[in-house]
Amino acid sequence: MKEEKDQVLEVSETISRDFDKAGLSSIITSEEFHNLAQLKKYLTKKITELLDTDYEKLINILYRIDINEDKLKNLFASKNREFIPEQLVELIIERQIQKIRIRNMYRNNNKNLPEG
Repeated sequence: MKEEKDQVLEVSETISRDFDKAGLSSIITSEEFHNLAQLKKYLTKKITELLDTDYEKLINILYRIDINEDKLKNLFASKNREFIPEQLVELIIERQIQKIRIRNMYRNNNKNLPEG
């Protein structure tokens, strides 16, 4: 399905840019993801590594991406810590999709504005 593949590409590029700005340019490689499940699996592995090796940098990136602070607090306060990486990936992807939609909405609205 081309539409999903395009969305996955846009989401992965957006995530890559945010991680690049934080000095983690290797978070998403040039690997091609055909669906969100592949992207989530890949990112879960990377987030797990960051949780183990550079927790502070990960937290800074999550704030840079603008993940809801209350959601983060609740997630890190949970007793079942095994699923934290997967849930972080869900929050990251959810937020990036929101950003993409907002950006596209403004692009489309600006096209409809009269020139003047």
